[in-house]
Amino acid sequence: MSNYVPTDLLIEILVKLPVKSLIRFAAVSKSWRSIITSAAFIASHLSKGKNHTLIHTLSTNSLVKFTEGVPLAVNSPSKLEFPYYESHSIYLRIVDSCDGLVCLSNNFFKINFAQSPGVIWNPSVRNHVVLPDPTINPKDAYISVLGFGVDAGRTHHKVVRFLYCRNAAGIFTTRVEIFSLKTWSWRRLIGGVDITLHAYPSLYFRQVFLNGVVHWLIEKKPIGDNSFRRSYILAFDVGDEVFGEVMLPEWEAGGSGFAKLSIFVIKESLGVVKSTGESCDVWVMKEYCVKESWTKLYTVRLFEKIKLVVGVLNSGEALLALEKSRLVVYNSETKQTKDLGIYGKFFIHNYVESLLLLKGHMLWR
Repeated sequence: MSNYVPTDLLIEILVKLPVKSLIRFAAVSKSWRSIITSAAFIASHLSKGKNHTLIHTLSTNSLVKFTEGVPLAVNSPSKLEFPYYESHSIYLRIVDSCDGLVCLSNNFFKINFAQSPGVIWNPSVRNHVVLPDPTINPKDAYISVLGFGVDAGRTHHKVVRFLYCRNAAGIFTTRVEIFSLKTWSWRRLIGGVDITLHAYPSLYFRQVFLNGVVHWLIEKKPIGDNSFRRSYILAFDVGDEVFGEVMLPEWEAGGSGFAKLSIFVIKESLGVVKSTGESCDVWVMKEYCVKESWTKLYTVRLFEKIKLVVGVLNSGEALLALEKSRLVVYNSETKQTKDLGIYGKFFIHNYVESLLLLKGHMLWR
């Protein structure tokens, strides 16, 4: 009996396997490695990947991965080890995850000294690359914000970096540069963001990537003594490299008052959570960029104070930080919480396993 397996059948079998198994099988033979490291196979495998949730605890700088479909519980996550780089960081931060690639920054903002390089990391294949130094490093005080995503065709991954610079006269200007993983270079974007926006990111400023667009929650500087600080969502189209604005629900039009606002991806749509500490409302934009399509999914009310809405899972469950920075999962149907046994300050990110950055394969170069 022949041991020959037709290539088409072999690919059909391999594409269903997890990354860990494929890494082992890539060492079986040159022909298998050629298949597994091919761009076509990697793209096909990525399209069939399972969704996971990454929870980054800042206080301990630990990272755990939960698998979608498996109930969140204390004993269900698997721990991941960050790659080592640049020890002089303020703290390690995940910018976002896209196609199995995690963009890392070793700080949130820098003042009066050069920005350190970022890192693109694939924890599934345990490989990473360090980005070259940015080209924009103002001498005056500045805040820099990173974004990470891929164009709608999922062929061109980019890092966008915009800086809010204040000169000695106290005047703010905005500068933008883009790093292409395909050309492996930084390029300055001329006329990228309206400099009158005067956005003020907080320490826990985060992005949301959805359908080829990176989103940030922005607070616009008020005009006049009686004006509110109006929040909205700043959007960057990774493919077209243009900025736009996404309006929040109508309740936000007059200002957010004392409420905290957070944006997330909720059930493959853009979502926003408005929290007052006593309760929080979870909203989703059912039709992208259509303001009237904002719909409130549910309201969370607990006996304990809600310190922070960490994220909303694809299942619709909310991750909440309560008193003593205790992380719990809230089920909107049962209105019950489940303690995860994790404490600290958290970030949550969606993640899917992929073969990008597998050693011996460099997609962009």
